[in-house]
Amino acid sequence: MHNLYYSDFVEKAAPGAIVALRAEEVRGGVVLDLGCGGGQLSSRLLRNGYKPVGVDVSAAMIRLARQRVPQARFIRGSVAKLRLPPCSAAVAIGEVFNYLPSKSAIRRAFRNVFLSLGPGGVLVFDIKEPLPGPDKKIRSATRWARDWAIFVEVEEDPRRRRLTRRILVFRKEGNRYRRSEEVHHQIILKAAEVAATLEDVGFAVDILGGYKHFTLSDDRKVLIARKQT
Repeated sequence: MHNLYYSDFVEKAAPGAIVALRAEEVRGGVVLDLGCGGGQLSSRLLRNGYKPVGVDVSAAMIRLARQRVPQARFIRGSVAKLRLPPCSAAVAIGEVFNYLPSKSAIRRAFRNVFLSLGPGGVLVFDIKEPLPGPDKKIRSATRWARDWAIFVEVEEDPRRRRLTRRILVFRKEGNRYRRSEEVHHQIILKAAEVAATLEDVGFAVDILGGYKHFTLSDDRKVLIARKQT
């Protein structure tokens, strides 16, 4: 259900991510879909002439992705720990690097991507930044359809640079509803800090406000990192 709730973000961001790849002269070859979830981006990459390789820590998400895009390759594991296959580009939509547990883990992930990219390769991704002010912020959202409902509460602690997202799901099964709950934890960093880490690894970096025509909220940024030739 988390995959269903956030799939619309991927669908809105993916066209702009592909435009970014083409602007960097990446028009084919292997593209890593980092934090691939249910395979929405991998499906779109395939339709646009790329060879997607999806990576995700969740076995359930990998199963969904393989069902959605059987022509693609999928790998289970953390981008901070895996030896990634050679590629022309990598894309991570949906705050993927924020889910890593620390700045050092994020740096390892960037290094792994850097090593997998060919000369002139590019990494495109979005991040969650801290909201302004030192106080904790709590917000909530709800979505529903005929046979399901999702309630989301987000608590952000700028002092600790941590975000907790609680997702409560009700799904109809016959005449009853099945309840499930997920809790997600993220580290939140300023885009400038993330860019500095990328540059330390060896990338040249641009910070943008969105994926082409899909503009993100003020506390989210898109980064395009190019491997120096």
